[in-house]
Amino acid sequence: MIRVFVKQGRGLVVLVATLAIAVAACGGSTGTSQPNGTGNNPTGTGSTANPDATGGFASGLYSNLDNLDSYQFSWTYAGAESGATASSMVPTTGTVVNKPTKSYAVTFASGMYITIGAQQWISSDQGATWMVNPYPLPVSTFLPTTFFGLYFAAQADNFHQVGTETKNNIDCIHYQGDSTLGAVFGALSGVSADFHSDLWVAKVGSYPVSGMFGWSVSAGASGGSLSFNFDVTHVNDASNKVAAPSNVIVLPT
Repeated sequence: MIRVFVKQGRGLVVLVATLAIAVAACGGSTGTSQPNGTGNNPTGTGSTANPDATGGFASGLYSNLDNLDSYQFSWTYAGAESGATASSMVPTTGTVVNKPTKSYAVTFASGMYITIGAQQWISSDQGATWMVNPYPLPVSTFLPTTFFGLYFAAQADNFHQVGTETKNNIDCIHYQGDSTLGAVFGALSGVSADFHSDLWVAKVGSYPVSGMFGWSVSAGASGGSLSFNFDVTHVNDASNKVAAPSNVIVLPT
C-alpha cells in the first residue's frame, strides 16, 4: 500500500530544500539512446533503453509513456522527522488512456478527477457525486512527471546499469544511482546522508516502469527521511478505461 507521509518539521524542511539545491546543481546532460534487446511485454513504439553500464539512461524516458495505448500508475512522496510518528494520506493512483482521446482518471489525496480531452470532472465524496470543473487542473499536477524530472531525468548521468530483470511484469533494465548526490547533499547540509536510488526502464519502449529515490539524514532533532516512489503497471491492458461520470450535479447558473 502506498502512503504519503506529511509529518515534516522545520528541520526536515530545511534539509529538503538543501537537497533540492544539490539536485539542481548536479543536473547534467543525459545519456544517449542505444539499441537493446527485445521483450515479451506490451510496450510503446519509442526507442529502446540505454544498455551502457558506464553511462546514464537515455533522455526523454517519461515522454515515452505517451507512446503506450494505456497504463496505470501510482506514486508516493513520503517524509518524516527523526523520532516522529508519521501520518499518512490516501495513495495517489490513476489510469491514463492515450488513444483515441487523451483521458485520465486519478485519485489524489481526498479528491477524484476524471479528465477526457478538455473536459474535467471532480468528486470529493469518493465518486458518489461529480461536478464539472470549469477551470480544469493540468493533469501534470497528478502525474509523477515533476518528481521524475527532478530526481531521475536531471540526474541521468549519475545512474548506471546493474542488471536486467522483470518489474511489474515488464522486462526491464535496472539502473542504480551512484553516491554523488548523497555526497553533495551531505557536504551542503553538514550532516551524514544515507542516499539510495533505483530505476527500472522497459527494454522495449524505453519508458520508466518503477523507481525510488530517497535518503535519510542523521542530525539529531533535525534528522529525518524523505523518499519518492512510483510504479507504472497494467500497460496496454484492456481493462484500462476512462468514462465520463453519469452522476454529475449541475450547479445553478
